[in-house]
Order: sequence, then C-alpha cells, then structure tokens
Amino acid sequence: MRILIDTNILIGLEDNQVIKEAFSKFYRLAKVNGCKILYHPKAIPIDVSRDKDGTRKEIIISKLKKYEKIEDFAEPTVSFTQNFRNKKINDEIDNKQLFQLEKDFVDFFVTQDNGIHKNAEKINLESKVLTIDKALKLLEEQFTFKIPSHPILREHSIREIEDKFNSEFFDSLRTDYGKENFNKWLQKCVTKNRKCYSLIVEDQLQAILIYNVEKIEDHKIPNIYEKVLKICTLKVDDTAFGTKLGELFLNKMFELCLNSRIKYLYLTVYEKQEHLIKLLEIFGFYRDEFVNSQGLKEIRMIKCLDKDKIKISKNSISAHPFYLNNEQIKKFVIPIRPDFYSTLFKDGKLRSPTLFDQAPDSINEIQGNTIIKAYISNSRNQKPKKGDIVFFYSSKINQVIEPFGILESIQIVDDFNELWEIVNKKTVFTEQELRQWLEEKKELHVITFRLIAYLKNNISLEKIKEIDSFKNKLQTITELKEEDYIKLNNEGYFDQRYIIN
Repeated sequence: MRILIDTNILIGLEDNQVIKEAFSKFYRLAKVNGCKILYHPKAIPIDVSRDKDGTRKEIIISKLKKYEKIEDFAEPTVSFTQNFRNKKINDEIDNKQLFQLEKDFVDFFVTQDNGIHKNAEKINLESKVLTIDKALKLLEEQFTFKIPSHPILREHSIREIEDKFNSEFFDSLRTDYGKENFNKWLQKCVTKNRKCYSLIVEDQLQAILIYNVEKIEDHKIPNIYEKVLKICTLKVDDTAFGTKLGELFLNKMFELCLNSRIKYLYLTVYEKQEHLIKLLEIFGFYRDEFVNSQGLKEIRMIKCLDKDKIKISKNSISAHPFYLNNEQIKKFVIPIRPDFYSTLFKDGKLRSPTLFDQAPDSINEIQGNTIIKAYISNSRNQKPKKGDIVFFYSSKINQVIEPFGILESIQIVDDFNELWEIVNKKTVFTEQELRQWLEEKKELHVITFRLIAYLKNNISLEKIKEIDSFKNKLQTITELKEEDYIKLNNEGYFDQRYIIN
C-alpha cells in the first residue's frame, strides 16, 4: 500500500512538538506491515520557505530526508487544475499532491487540510483522501487481528496454560503424533507465543483450539498462493463431548478469517477422526491428502473463505458463513424473548457477561455453542422457506433486531420423539418443557436455522417504527418486504463481507 502524506503534516511532526498519538499508531502500523509512506519533494521547499528562522528551516528539511519521497511524480495537467480554484501558492502544492492520487501513483493521500478534502469530492476521490484518524482506522481494519469473543471461551497466549501441558487432556495427541514430537511442538508454540481459545472449568482444561497465520512458504498447500489460517490443534475433552464446541470453535475461526482478510482456513486430521471430518465437510471443507514428516498419511481439510470464488445458486450450508440476498430470497423477522435470546445467542452484543459464564454448568447451555439452532413457537406461519434469511427481534427490554441467519427447515410437529430429534441441543427449552408444551398445544411450529452473524448496526425500535413492513409491531413472524430490506442495506445495517452478490 502506497500512502502519500501531506507535507504540512510531516513538517509539523518534525518541528519541536509532541507527535499526536493517532499519527504514531498510524505510522507504526504502516511500517510494520510494509506500507510505503511517501511525500512529494516539490511541496517541501515552498512550505518551509515561509519560515523566517533559517536554522530551524535547515533542521526541518534535513529531518524530512528520513521519509521516502515519491519518485517520477506526475505534473498536474491543465484539465486537472481547472477543477479547482487556484488563487494561492498553497493551491499549487495541493494540486501537485492530489494529482498523484488521480494518476494512481499512490493508493491514499493523508491530509488534515479541509480544502483538499473538498477538492477530492469534486473529482470523486473523497474515499481515498483521509484524515489521520481515518487512515489509522483503515490500517487497523486491514492489518489488526480482531479477536472474536464468546462468554465461555478465553482467547489468550498458549503461555498462560503451560502448567497444563502434562495433563491427561493432551494424551491422545501425544499418542497420535508421538510423545516427544508433540511435547517439542507445544514448546515451539510457547516460544513463538501462539494464540489459542480455551475452555477451562474448575481449573481443568475442557477444550482448546490453537491457531496460527501461515505464509505461503510455511503452509505449501497446492494452488494456494497467499497466507492462510491454520487450526494447529482442535481438541475437546471426552467429558465435554456432545456440547457442540466444535461448531463454536469453527464459527470463531470463520469470523477471525473475515476480520483478518484471510481467505483460507485449514487443519490436518487423520482418517479415524470421522466425526470431525463429517462436521468439516458439512461446512464446506474439502480434502487434500498428504504424507506428513513422520511418514504417515494425513488429510488437510481446507475451507475457502474467498467469497468471489464461491459459486452458489441457493443458500447452502457448505457456503457458510456466506449467503445470497437477492430478491428471490425472502426475508423474515422473528420475535424472541430476551431471556431466550441470552442463551441462544450467547455471543451477541445485547447479552452482558455474567459470573456464571465460567461456571461448570455454562458448558451445558449447548444451544449457545451451535451454529445450527432451533426456534419453536405455536405459530402456524409457513411462509418462510429453506434458504430464506431470518432476523431475530429481541422484544420487551431490548427491542432491537440483532442476530440473523439462514433458515434450514420449517415444519409443524405433533409427535414428541420427532420434535426432540429435530431440536435436541439446538433449543433453549428442556425436554420436560417441550413435552408439556406439546401436550397443551397438540402441535408446535419448529424452525431450524444456522446463525450467520450479528448485524453491523442493530435495528433499533425507533428505526423499526419507520419501516412499513413492521406495522404489526413484530408480534409474530413478519416478512421484511424487499423494498424495506434494500433501504436497510443501503443504510449500512448489513455486513457486506458475508454477502455473495
């Protein structure tokens, strides 16, 4: 990335004053990540020439030499300068710098000058002319890891659990990879300060996922010529088996890849890990067999998270977490009570952390771990269909729309065994509660859906009141009309990273 910095900013930085924190962070992020920070050499003499202190002028010019100047710059054309008022010598400087952006000689131009920002709007370059604060935000989005959270998991350095390396939890991995080799690998993780997600209950390790970003020369995966995210180790203790932690870990890795602009995720497995392989294949991982350093056959399970390479005609689970949202796909809003919301959507922003999140029973709220969840009511609305988009409105106290997903199935059920088979480990209701409810109502409306994410901006009650589709005050399952959906999309409520156009 090539970033041109307004010489006025650089001159101010090199003068005898404290550097603004935002610029320090911006400059550090840019240099660490290989961005070129450039200045226009023709602008400096004019700016500095106004300084009547000759010594200070000489010092500033000498300090500016530590920055990289733009080579073979272009001179503004008459047709370019005619777009602006050119009355002062400052205008000439501004034009020289802005023209490098017009010519695509740089990717962004950072300036605090309001006049330059107004000129950029005139020639449709406003998205590439940034203030220091906006430039910092751009680099943070591009290069900073945004770690997804979940109330029962902790994200931390592997160094924090080094005291648990000798526990029985890791014995099966020592058997698979050899005790000496696996122990060396764990110490390598400590040395390199690898990061992980863990679930620790009463000081006992119940589950762990260790991950690492690998460059091309590290992963050497055929036909992938960019960095990837590797799940180095994914293990759930036998005592926690069946709690859907595998789904929870996968969803966090999908989110981490999207946050970090990483387009491939993979892990290696042995053929005997049938349950894990089946789960990965459901969510669109493909197989690549290879022989490891011990001479054993292993399988790379690879997930493509480059939505430009995903070709689908309907919302299938293999494309998760991406989805289509064209006009053929209906959109519905489903009301849900806040107390049900807090266990079904445990990592939602509406739910505050509690003291019980790290308690032993927290792991048993399995529906909060799953990607595929169940919604049950006594409604008879059969309009939603498989592949439709469903949004959830947390009623009463919260009164906002936040989670959304893709509908997987919808049916009216009157047999308890059938009901329990569909919703077990996916719903907030206990077996006893459902049995009693079914006896009272004789039949229940069952929707299964897979959670995609949470809205970029929650749709508040104030906004809901403005939307024509919601005249019924969201008392029941409500269709979101296409024209209303388009308006909300245009207003920035939906995260475009998940949408396949």
